Amino acid sequence: MINPRINRDQSNFGTAVQSIPLKASWFQQLDLAAIAQQYSTPLYITNRTHILSNLQAFKDILGENKYIYFPVKVNPCLTTFKILAQQGCGADCASSREVQLARLAGIPTSQLSYYSPAPDLNLAVTLLQDSGSVIIDSISKLALLEEKLGNVPFSGKLFLRVNPPLYKSYGAEADYQKYTSHGSLTSQFGIPTEEVLSFLNSTKLPFSGLHVHVGTQMDNVEVFQECVDVLHELCDVIHAFTNHIISDLNLGGGLGLANQEEDHFPSISDLGDALKSRFRPEFTYKMEPGNALFGNATVLLTRVVTRKSTRGKGWAIVDVGSDQLLKVTLAGFAQDIYRADGTLLPKSGTDSIAGPLCFAGDVLLPETDLTEVKEGDLLLLSNAGAYCRSIGNHFNGYSEPGTLMVDESHEIGLVYAHEDPYWEPIIQSFQPQYIPHSLEESDPLPQTFSEQQVENIRSVYLNKQCGNDIYSFHDFTRVANGHYEMKVEVDSAVAFISLPTVTRIVSDAAVAVTIDSLGLKEKNISVWGNRCTISLNGILRSKRRHLLNLYLTPMISSPSSKNHELIAYWQLGEGVGHGNFLVVF
Repeated sequence: MINPRINRDQSNFGTAVQSIPLKASWFQQLDLAAIAQQYSTPLYITNRTHILSNLQAFKDILGENKYIYFPVKVNPCLTTFKILAQQGCGADCASSREVQLARLAGIPTSQLSYYSPAPDLNLAVTLLQDSGSVIIDSISKLALLEEKLGNVPFSGKLFLRVNPPLYKSYGAEADYQKYTSHGSLTSQFGIPTEEVLSFLNSTKLPFSGLHVHVGTQMDNVEVFQECVDVLHELCDVIHAFTNHIISDLNLGGGLGLANQEEDHFPSISDLGDALKSRFRPEFTYKMEPGNALFGNATVLLTRVVTRKSTRGKGWAIVDVGSDQLLKVTLAGFAQDIYRADGTLLPKSGTDSIAGPLCFAGDVLLPETDLTEVKEGDLLLLSNAGAYCRSIGNHFNGYSEPGTLMVDESHEIGLVYAHEDPYWEPIIQSFQPQYIPHSLEESDPLPQTFSEQQVENIRSVYLNKQCGNDIYSFHDFTRVANGHYEMKVEVDSAVAFISLPTVTRIVSDAAVAVTIDSLGLKEKNISVWGNRCTISLNGILRSKRRHLLNLYLTPMISSPSSKNHELIAYWQLGEGVGHGNFLVVF
């Protein structure tokens, strides 16, 4: 059960910890040795300032952040969403789970855009009736959606995804493009432009937007210019021959990123220079930047675990591979790898760098020179902010790395803890009742215990004393909206605070802060918990005061009932205890 990646001291979970100075700017200036010593490897490192800088560049194109929709699939991390929500951005979602994550981060439904090639029509109806945007590209699903909506008006916006016959696509060929050419002529996405009029004339539902997404890792701006021109021409035809009034044009995402120093990709400002002169005043333009917005704002720190040679070929085995970097090992996205001193590893030579997984394809850099690399050295992979965590997996039992956030004010905090293997679905979703515990013939027959036998082996504390544990809250403070801090003192029959008592304490506190967050002065509604996680990584002594912090997500509607819910994250005793509750009311 022990994960060798995890520093078992989780006291830094979710908190701002000691400052590790940034020497100048971004990853080549980080003190990687100090970071690895404190947080272990592998570790994602995200620069908040860099995210905001990229965001500003897209804002310069579109005018306002509310027209920027971050694709959840790029990096499904609440930390990311919260930063973007605070800046007024929206989210591009492809499932009910992605919608829920965006809402929990504080992104309102009016700033959500939903598209899936296999759409959940119940979700689509819910979003349209609550001011969200829904993108459709199937004639059969359009008919079903019209049936579900009936004649009831909706406050949201309906978009049609189109697939135009573009003359320009990628400027240079690459192996990964078979995975990223979403706008190819025979793609499963979108309605061919020549079928748009018949599509729109087949429905009474009002469409107010067009959507296009040409692909990922586009290496030129001409393809985006052509998309804008095609959408404009299409709008003119739609307005002339249908009753639909198109006001919104969503250009999707896809601007590429230089993953290697020798790569040449247009910048965000280059894209803006190419598009803004083409924009027409009667339309509102939106975009869904993912890789270009977040990709180069995150790096992945790893350590060389093994150095070996096989018939003259040198190998460096590092502690992360295809469990986080499938886009590199299988999809063919080449990636720059740096030594801790900022030196770029060469892309030629007889040596290779591989991940820790048990298959031959787990190779991060197939050709390099490892003369200066030894066991224990730190290496850093650039541009790890997009399509790494989101397509991560648990192959060979490896767990997800944590995320350290830095910014130009030198503040550093572990905003995403290393995954605890105990909470992995492979353990939590197991249903043991359907598998015999043992098949040995020598197993003892079933035995029923007498009450006295049970009394002899059960816990006296849990049976008779735990319920008498008394706790009290002191200095109960609302630090900010959604953040509460207090001290907890426990009088117990034992010298430590037991897990059941911790459950009582944090449950009670979660109820209290939920009531306050709703603006109520007393508890006059029902509040309960449906899910909880509790981790204790040390002993919390009774008869002394311990700091308790609670952080609430925004309230959202329960997807399965008429109730509302939020998640209350908590930390007790400077992070010795931590977890969360799904609070329902």
